[in-house]
Amino acid sequence: MQKEQRRYATESDRVFQTEAARIFQMGDDAWHAGKYDEAKKYYLQSSRMYHETEDFEGMAIVELRRADLELSLEDYKEAEKSLTFAMSFVENIDYAQATYLEILIKMAKAKSMQADIVEALKYVEKAKKVANQIGSADLLGDAYDLEALIYLQDNNEKRALESYKHAAEAHKGSGITLKEAATLRAISRIEIKNKNYDYAHDVLERCRDLYRENGDLLGEASALSAIGSLRYIIKDIPNARKALMKSVYLYGKVAHHFAEAEALLYLARVEAYNRELGDYERAKIHYKRSIELFDFMDNQTMKQAVLEEYHNFLNRISE
Repeated sequence: MQKEQRRYATESDRVFQTEAARIFQMGDDAWHAGKYDEAKKYYLQSSRMYHETEDFEGMAIVELRRADLELSLEDYKEAEKSLTFAMSFVENIDYAQATYLEILIKMAKAKSMQADIVEALKYVEKAKKVANQIGSADLLGDAYDLEALIYLQDNNEKRALESYKHAAEAHKGSGITLKEAATLRAISRIEIKNKNYDYAHDVLERCRDLYRENGDLLGEASALSAIGSLRYIIKDIPNARKALMKSVYLYGKVAHHFAEAEALLYLARVEAYNRELGDYERAKIHYKRSIELFDFMDNQTMKQAVLEEYHNFLNRISE
């Protein structure tokens, strides 16, 4: 019965099989409407109802959601209370280990948001252990991703990179390719910073392929922009141009104006590289289009920055 109640409580089609699940959904609706105090009351009521029927996993799921709300409001202590309470009920329930694992990951996040690195990493270790025990490659990947972020928070880039690579491997094993792509994107940023350009390029190409397979145009555009920028760094102007032109096209297709304006700026720099490899007339067009888009978005800071760069470019080529 408890497993059935948990299933009903997490269904997304709003077919409420229990009163507790109905009130849980009311909490979600209130949260989405910005009525935070009301949402907390509904979550508390739902949690109590699950507790009364001894559906402890259902109760833990509600407390997990309540903790999410508290974290979004930066009330870390209240979030920890919810998570600790939920943890105490599901830690030793075999069928609720996936929920217990999610609670551990969320607790690690709560600790990291308070800059408690030591405690955050302790909870990540617990989470990885549980993930391995129950064979959840998906949540194992999430735990490693969070671990990487915690190491970055602690300025330990080397350990962060190791964690990201474990995360990518876990996500690949789970078959959740969008998570794998996001992790690979994070790896590429660190590798580019470390000037491991060949490896970073291979990672970005894999990342791009994954986004394309999923039909994620925004993700593919982002990967292409990174590939173009990387190619520009190593002075491979033809391939930088090719990647950035595709990126600009895709950003335009999904109407992401800020990213499109940024990609146009990068493309302008590519064309402005020199007369032999670049195209100054195209550079002017790209600069102007970037300026127009930033103006359209009323982003005066970026507009002025690109204008200044454009004028510097004009002065340089007129000498």
